[in-house]
Amino acid sequence: MNLEQPSQENVNFMLNQITDKLKMVNASVFDHLEADQVNYELLHDLYQLIDRKSSFSPREMQMFAEELRAIRKA
Repeated sequence: MNLEQPSQENVNFMLNQITDKLKMVNASVFDHLEADQVNYELLHDLYQLIDRKSSFSPREMQMFAEELRAIRKA
């Protein structure tokens, strides 16, 4: 899978991986998020950062959740 290329499949994959790794209970807010509604570069950067880490402090989890809110295009 080439995550460098924006696609709906890649958006879904990264959001699923992020919400699973962060153990987010309200992950359903991303269920119907279309690729053209997402700042793909921000999502990809966030995914790479989260993917590298094996554990997260509560503060980090809060910061990542705040960043996820910013991935929607205005």
